[in-house]
Amino acid sequence: MSSVTAAPSLPRDDAIDLARAVAILGMFVIHAVLALATSVPNYGLPGFILWWCDGRAAATFVTLAGFGMARLASRSDGASTATLRKRALVLWTMGVINLVVWPGDILRVYGVALLLAPLILRWSVRTRVWVSVALGVAFRLLMLVFDWAKHWQLDTLTYVGVWTVDGFVRNLLFDGFRPVVPWLAFFVMGTVLAEQHLRDTQVHRWLLRVGVLTTLSSLGLSVALDRLLGQLAPQVDALTREGLVGTTSLAPLPLFLLSAVGTTSLVLGSAFMLVPHAPRWVVEPLVATGRRAITWYVLHVALPVTLYSLAWRNSRTPAEAIAIGLAIFSAAVCWSFWRRTEPGLFESLVRRFTRTRFSIA
Repeated sequence: MSSVTAAPSLPRDDAIDLARAVAILGMFVIHAVLALATSVPNYGLPGFILWWCDGRAAATFVTLAGFGMARLASRSDGASTATLRKRALVLWTMGVINLVVWPGDILRVYGVALLLAPLILRWSVRTRVWVSVALGVAFRLLMLVFDWAKHWQLDTLTYVGVWTVDGFVRNLLFDGFRPVVPWLAFFVMGTVLAEQHLRDTQVHRWLLRVGVLTTLSSLGLSVALDRLLGQLAPQVDALTREGLVGTTSLAPLPLFLLSAVGTTSLVLGSAFMLVPHAPRWVVEPLVATGRRAITWYVLHVALPVTLYSLAWRNSRTPAEAIAIGLAIFSAAVCWSFWRRTEPGLFESLVRRFTRTRFSIA
């Protein structure tokens, strides 16, 4: 049975789990707002919070999934291709089920990435970086050939025809909420991260610097291009300009990808810098939450949808919706810390179906 090889194995790092918990927090908040709020604010503190949560939290999650897969493959016992395929199938199936209630599922992308993992890990770090860049460029080129918005009702975030054969494949690969092209790039970059010397404080500072520079650069370019487009084509409305030169995750154009790399780097750099100095009563509950990332990823959709079904559909103010997302996440943190000696529900299911010890980091 063939085995995947990667970088030398590293012990599990609390900072990675904390960063994963932050990503889960972001997804709790954004989906609570989308399901429960009367509107999505664009300005002020709520607007900034939701800007970070919009796609960038999910990008951090996918990046850390790539990191976890590469570390799993680097363990002394190895990770067989057959095992990765089993996990890919389980996670992809969970993603298809999740798609029934939420069009923004990313577990399907995770499943595809695991299928490709043996190939990805054979590439050099430089090749992986270039593949990530190429995926971003490829998406933009595909948009010149295909109408990305053709099957979307963006005002309600409804994708038309996802359960037809061609619609399902198209949604998965190109024009879905989180398509393989270009979202696989985050997973690949996670495998690059796993190759770095993450015990080195210089690397932590580098992550922070790259995060600040990349995030500010993406925002600056977006503002400059928006003004230029407004001058050259004043007939184009603000919403269309945002879709073309903004940092929104729909569609995932290069400026969004750049901003997501920046915010992910900031989260990781901050986590590595804070964990050694923060009180353990703060760190340990968040670490326990990050170690149940698959479980909370699934439930972060189910819980707001439940409230949505209980006559709370788009009836809360944005501030109330953000507060609800924070409250649900707080409950998740408390539960995770209480049950910290046990694996998460869906982590257990994956382990059971693949008949092997399962961890995502």
